[in-house]
Amino acid sequence: MTLDMTMADTAIQKSVYLPAPRKRVWEFLTKADLLNKWFHPAQKDLAEGEDYLLTSQKDGDRMCWGTVQEMSPYDYMKWSFTVGPMNGAMTTVEWRLEDAPGGTKLTLEHSELPTDSEGYGLVLALDKGWHGFLLNLHDMQ
Repeated sequence: MTLDMTMADTAIQKSVYLPAPRKRVWEFLTKADLLNKWFHPAQKDLAEGEDYLLTSQKDGDRMCWGTVQEMSPYDYMKWSFTVGPMNGAMTTVEWRLEDAPGGTKLTLEHSELPTDSEGYGLVLALDKGWHGFLLNLHDMQ
């Protein structure tokens, strides 16, 4: 199966409200030991301009990878992002952190997703995955 990975308006957008300050949420988005608690194990802390690799907690297999394209601590981060089914095609994941009463509003936008009907299954899987991972952040300590 070949997926149409042309840039388009297909995007996943999700927000979650977390009872923690932006600095703490940022640490969960960027620190290897904390990424492991809610998402996937990272080889190292995320840093602007550097590649990242997140692996499976079960067997250490490669789950997702790309490059951290931009970081503005406690406010914004942008990644290039791919997973195995994308066959190396890159998408974009953006994270926005905003103050909210009692904590932080974290917004994820995953864009440049497949535009064809064959790729829709991948979009659904990514949507479900992001939903679950963001819910995991409610358990941050």
